[in-house]
Amino acid sequence: MSKFTEVLSTKQHLPAQDRVKNALDKESYEDFIEAMKNPAISAAAIGRALKDLGVEVSTMSLQRWRQK
Repeated sequence: MSKFTEVLSTKQHLPAQDRVKNALDKESYEDFIEAMKNPAISAAAIGRALKDLGVEVSTMSLQRWRQK
């Protein structure tokens, strides 16, 4: 596999739920789900926490996820 193909395959866009689930360990993911259920915690705050952990998810994606 060429270097370009290798880099490209790691840059494929995954849905927000998959990116979060893949990046967090089980305990952190459970904490994330609890935070998503808590309306007192803003989507922006959750997004900043995820960004600190290396997961890029937009606030709008988190808000849409909450509405489901």
